[in-house]
Amino acid sequence: MRVVSVLPSATEIVFALGHGPQLVGRSAECDFPPEARALPVVMAPKVFDAERPSREIDDRVQRVRSARESLYALDIELLRRLEPDVILTQDLCGVCSVTDAEVAAACARADVAPLVVSLTPRTLSGVWQSVEQVGRALDDPAAGASLARSLRSRTAPLHRPTPAPRVAVVEWVDPPILAGLWTPDIVRAAGGVSIGPRRGRPGERTRWEAIAAEGPDLLVISPCSFGVERTVRELSVPAVRDGLRAISPRLGTFVADEAYFSRPGPRLADGVELIRHLLAREPWQPPMPYAAYPPSPLEATA
Repeated sequence: MRVVSVLPSATEIVFALGHGPQLVGRSAECDFPPEARALPVVMAPKVFDAERPSREIDDRVQRVRSARESLYALDIELLRRLEPDVILTQDLCGVCSVTDAEVAAACARADVAPLVVSLTPRTLSGVWQSVEQVGRALDDPAAGASLARSLRSRTAPLHRPTPAPRVAVVEWVDPPILAGLWTPDIVRAAGGVSIGPRRGRPGERTRWEAIAAEGPDLLVISPCSFGVERTVRELSVPAVRDGLRAISPRLGTFVADEAYFSRPGPRLADGVELIRHLLAREPWQPPMPYAAYPPSPLEATA
């Protein structure tokens, strides 16, 4: 079976299921596990602006989406040569990847007819169901069921104290966007209550002053597509830095790798464990980078 994934989380799921050798193509953003980077790139952003300021990136994304244009391009000739049997895509967020409609159109142009599997989880339980969905698409439903069972066990909700600590997870910093979709489930599974959108709802644009008014006990900053070092640089922008000064969570402010919260795949379970650790202030060796902000003796990295 020849598999193409244009979704980073789907690529991670394929490898976690033990089917990495079946992958023959990826998106430019499929960077984990490291061996995925050796695969040919079938889909890439039309504009590579990951190092531009957050405000500029957001402005461009809003313009393109308002014009109902795609942020990505599929390599039709490469798709034709690869002749995939399965393509893993999504139809949830046009900012994260191409949609299944765009994939279907590209396949028609490339004269290939793979099984197109669209993953559209909105909640944490939906993410674990998508693991099972990929397992079935790879003709290995047992592996999908086994991995999903393990992930559900790791993320079973803890008993929450009364009152439960209030947690704000920010998925973009300029403008600030409070994380939605599966993130409230992550916070709940960790023993907290999420500030922002309800579970299953998209991220919510807001202001730093509004986040401060909510009185979070814990603030986690994890912008989509950004690692810790990239995020820390962004926090030096005056508008962002000044906004953060108005927030003084009693449990601190932390910067986390985006894969803890943004990618709907197996590493969301690590996100649950990170929040549990930060709420309990217990020693813990994380699988991915995170850091206290501003830097302090509590800062930790993987």
